[in-house]
Amino acid sequence: MSMDELRLRVEELSQRFGINPPDVVHGEPPQGADCILKRRGKNSLIVIGAGFDTLPRQVQDADLAWAVAASDRTRVRKEGVSAATSLGLGAVIGLVAAPLIFLFSSPIPAAVVALIFFIMIGMPIMMRQQIYALDRRVAEVCGKEMLHQALTYWQEHPPRMRGLYRLVLKVQPSMAKRAARLAPANM
Repeated sequence: MSMDELRLRVEELSQRFGINPPDVVHGEPPQGADCILKRRGKNSLIVIGAGFDTLPRQVQDADLAWAVAASDRTRVRKEGVSAATSLGLGAVIGLVAAPLIFLFSSPIPAAVVALIFFIMIGMPIMMRQQIYALDRRVAEVCGKEMLHQALTYWQEHPPRMRGLYRLVLKVQPSMAKRAARLAPANM
């Protein structure tokens, strides 16, 4: 796809999602990624890599739809993590960290433990909920068939990410789980 075609497609998807279209540029996404959404202040930017053109058309559309849907910060925050989940995680982390203040007579060990618990437990739970909400939104706007085809493609051809991006992929739900969660909601 040419850059003009990509911009036109992103504009069409943005209209379907009811949001302002993010900017689109050719660039270098992280190794193993063909397309990535970057945040720049209040604006979003979709970076298209050289490998994007080698993807099947349906997968290209799904990748752009995920990026456009994720660029809607208000909806991602609203639908991603429920207040009950946030309160529950905060309570668990607080109950684990609070006794350390009395044990060590300092808030520093409690803060370190709370941060570790948040990174190890809280962030993966919140990330999973945001991914599931994003999948539901894309399926609702673009159709579950397109999303299932893209998830199947990525399950058969997993991205070869490195570093922190690889860790983030490991924490995310598998493509099979994501596809299975969509099935009951849209039948």
